[in-house]
This record gives sequence, structure tokens and C-alpha cells, in this order.
Amino acid sequence: MADAKKTVVFKMRLTEEEYGKLKAQSERTGRTMSDIMRAAWKRLKVVELPPADLSETVVLLRRIGGELSRLAFAANEGEVRVPEIKSALGEIAAIDRGLTSLLAGGGA
Repeated sequence: MADAKKTVVFKMRLTEEEYGKLKAQSERTGRTMSDIMRAAWKRLKVVELPPADLSETVVLLRRIGGELSRLAFAANEGEVRVPEIKSALGEIAAIDRGLTSLLAGGGA
């Protein structure tokens, strides 16, 4: 890829201090300022913003967590019914699939 022709120009703003440091590094290393910036960008670990619908998923998880707490309390009292547990587990499984898809970059 080093031989790929670079045809796109990208402008960025720097402070005088940043520019001075970049220019000095360029002079010290014999590399162009573009090469230095490109190398820094390639090493940079970029953290992406969470998907927009993540907050909705968190709300649903909290709601289900509350329901599970209620079911656990009811189970301790001997009052829980199996259909309620199956329903809660089904909701958790659906949310798990959605979160897995979101985290894999597939959207919901």
C-alpha cells in the first residue's frame, strides 16, 4: 500500500505549538509531516460511539432486571410460576441477541 498514489488532500487545524512540534519531528526524522501524521493515525485505537439504540436496550435490561428480582423474591416465597420464568428468560435471550448484533456492528 506504500506505493498507492495519494490523491486526496485532507486539511486539519493545529495550534502553533502542535505545528512546531510536528515540524521539528519531521526535521529530526527526515519524514514528511504527512508521513508522521499517517503513522500516528494508523497506530491510534479509535473507540466508536455506542449505537443510538443502546440506551433503549439499557432501559429494557433494567426493566427485566427488576422483573427478575420480583421473580426471585416470589421464588423464595414459593409463589413463582414457570410461565413467568420462561417469559423473562425469552426476553433476556432476545436482548442478548440484540446486544450481540449491536456489538458486532450489525445494528439491531
